[in-house]
Amino acid sequence: MSEKNDNGIFTIAKQGSITFLGNILGKALGFSFVATATRLVTPTQYGVYTLALSIVLFVQGFVSLNIHRSVDYFIPQFLNNNEYGRAKSTLRNVLIIGTFSSLVGLTIVFLSRSFIADLFGEPQLVIVLALFVLLIPIQTVNKVLIASFNSIKRMEYRMLVKDLLNPLCRIVAIVVLITTGMGLMGLVGGYLVGVAFAVFTGLIIFIYRVEWIRESEVESVSNRALLSYSLPLVLAGVIYSLVGQIDYFIIGYFLGSAEVGQYQVGFLLASNLLIALRAITPIFKPIVAENMSNNTLLQNRFTLTTRWVTILTIPPTLTLVLAPETYLSLLFTEQYTAAATAVVALSIGYLLNAAFGPEGMMLEGLGHTRLTLLNTVVLVGVNGTLDALLVPTLGILGAGIATGTALTVAGMAGVIEIYYLRGIHSFSRGLVRVWTAALLPLLVGIVIVTNTGGLVLVISLPILVVFSFVVGLRLIGGFTSEDVQVATQFDERLGYPVFEKLLMPNIDT
Repeated sequence: MSEKNDNGIFTIAKQGSITFLGNILGKALGFSFVATATRLVTPTQYGVYTLALSIVLFVQGFVSLNIHRSVDYFIPQFLNNNEYGRAKSTLRNVLIIGTFSSLVGLTIVFLSRSFIADLFGEPQLVIVLALFVLLIPIQTVNKVLIASFNSIKRMEYRMLVKDLLNPLCRIVAIVVLITTGMGLMGLVGGYLVGVAFAVFTGLIIFIYRVEWIRESEVESVSNRALLSYSLPLVLAGVIYSLVGQIDYFIIGYFLGSAEVGQYQVGFLLASNLLIALRAITPIFKPIVAENMSNNTLLQNRFTLTTRWVTILTIPPTLTLVLAPETYLSLLFTEQYTAAATAVVALSIGYLLNAAFGPEGMMLEGLGHTRLTLLNTVVLVGVNGTLDALLVPTLGILGAGIATGTALTVAGMAGVIEIYYLRGIHSFSRGLVRVWTAALLPLLVGIVIVTNTGGLVLVISLPILVVFSFVVGLRLIGGFTSEDVQVATQFDERLGYPVFEKLLMPNIDT
């Protein structure tokens, strides 16, 4: 099976694996950036920087109109029909609209910086925001660039710019500027320099590597269509940002700041379980967009990606659910083990959300952005209502249950909508086998947790959970012929049948 005639199977596997590795790298470098910054400036300076960054990114989410979300919806369709001029015009118009609206936002924040500083009672914001507002247009161009890489299915470029150059350049820049005595402004300037350099490099790569952007003549496209598609996603993005924040507000109101900090740590730990789903979604949306009229192919790709995401999400979820206290105390301190029950509830919610597959990107790829907005409203509404009901009696466990339930309801809503609109669903016999195979690592994990502890548990639990899960899949024929096709492609590149040996025997054809 070649990459050209695989109907998207190997494309999803290859590009998804690149994004998966990029996400891990990006998270590691992002953590390194925070660790470096907090050691180079005082807690007060870092607090001002964090507040200013939150303000400009929040404003950028509004004023950019989320126009970048149109890129990996329209461009794949035009490229699939060899309409390179319309693809080029789409990218040009998105950059013009996004940059212009971002400059308007930049101006508003710049002129309002004194008012903002007074509102937060932080005088240093006046100076910091005067420089940090430059991030608004830079970040808009950055998101358009990343969406462009998604559109042409070149996730290695996305990984280079987003997960390697961006955080790495920021680290180098802040070290250089702060050590020269610039302090807080060195932190802000270093962040800007790092992001700008990564974006500039990414633009050079895109122009150099993509022939149609250099050689095609522009053709007319509808700006109204671009905005009609992206505007519902502006509200969806802002509303989605409230997930977690609602938990913090209600916990802070009914409990206290200590519980807020404990829950935040648990929330951040559990949210990493979506790393497999987030690796698939950038490549999945353009595949849906360019094949939106082919229900059979969309059905196959939806069930395939859902099964792959579920397989990759079950082992880390089981690890966290079985020993939350161990990993909380290891990664943070003993005082954060109070969030263990919340981590369990959140982990189950994230697993169920991931098990519905990339339903959000399916809706966006089919053009139903208003349904994406509706589902986001449902997510936040359920989350907030359950928070108010459960937190007073169950504490931070109630917040975990609320968010986990909301994630499950929102994912289920998306699947139901897709089935109603197109008769497509994410479930298959293979997915049932995946869930059945998960029973073995669950039992193995319970035995390990019961009989071991400390460093032995930390190291052995994830390894044995993964090993027993693979064994369980092999015993019940949980691997499919599509898995073998992808494994063969990877093995050919490695020059040795590593993955085929892992999957064989018992292939469900």
